[in-house]
Amino acid sequence: MYKRQLSKQPIQRVKWIRQTSEGPTRAYSAIVAETVQTRGYRGFFAGSAAAVYRNVPHSVLVYSLYPHAAALSRRWLSRDGETFSSRFVAGYMTMVGATVVTHPLDTLRVRVSVKQSTPTSSFLGEAAALRRAEGLAGFYGGFGATLVGAGPRGAIGFGVFETAKPLAAEHEWLRERPALAKVVCGYVAGLCSESIIYPLDTVRRRQQAFGAAHPINRLSVFAALASIFRAEGLGGLFKGISLNLIKNPAATAVSFTVNDVVKDFLGYRADGDDDLRRTATLPLPVDKDPLSRSGKPPP
Repeated sequence: MYKRQLSKQPIQRVKWIRQTSEGPTRAYSAIVAETVQTRGYRGFFAGSAAAVYRNVPHSVLVYSLYPHAAALSRRWLSRDGETFSSRFVAGYMTMVGATVVTHPLDTLRVRVSVKQSTPTSSFLGEAAALRRAEGLAGFYGGFGATLVGAGPRGAIGFGVFETAKPLAAEHEWLRERPALAKVVCGYVAGLCSESIIYPLDTVRRRQQAFGAAHPINRLSVFAALASIFRAEGLGGLFKGISLNLIKNPAATAVSFTVNDVVKDFLGYRADGDDDLRRTATLPLPVDKDPLSRSGKPPP
């Protein structure tokens, strides 16, 4: 997990700095040059440990909660099996539940990552400084935008992924390659969820990074969206999305696929998974059928 986070942290950090910058959009090259000048090349990896501290419990909660949320949503909405609406509701409940628990850790990793000056304390030192300066409420900066965005992100992600798997199984080439099919379904799910929710993510990151003293933290989620739109136009809401669409859909695809592979190994079965395992049910060519029409082995 730590090595994987190290590999993507430079992209994440540059994206966050661009996303939280007010005014004209900063060039990626300018952010890279400033980082090298102020913190050296090690500065690109600032926040890596904080990301691991947040991502591990968040992933555990998300993939542990989803099967239970899916069972509840099926009971409420669709007794005949899973539908897109039941998956949407299950994903929403899952992401809201996980986010309530891990949001303070997410706030800390954003604060540590976007600082361009050399940090003067450890991760725990940053947490103590935030506690002294803003109280417990400081750890929940951007929480409103997170709740508004995290639910739809999980709902769209899980909804598209679980719905796409049976569709992928209709294509013989993908049905014969279930792991690849899940990667494709996960990438599409991540692309949809990240693109639709990105403006809310911009509000969340700015509220987390700037702290309680900044005017944006005194605005509601939708008032903050309107404020950014008036000041910076539509592009202000989508700052950094190009890097986001390179990194996050691929990460989502890997996460969904690994989760499904582990569930397969443990014997867990969900709607749509069986469709991707039915390669063995395809009829064998006549010349390769081990039994003749009479049911007896060929001579």
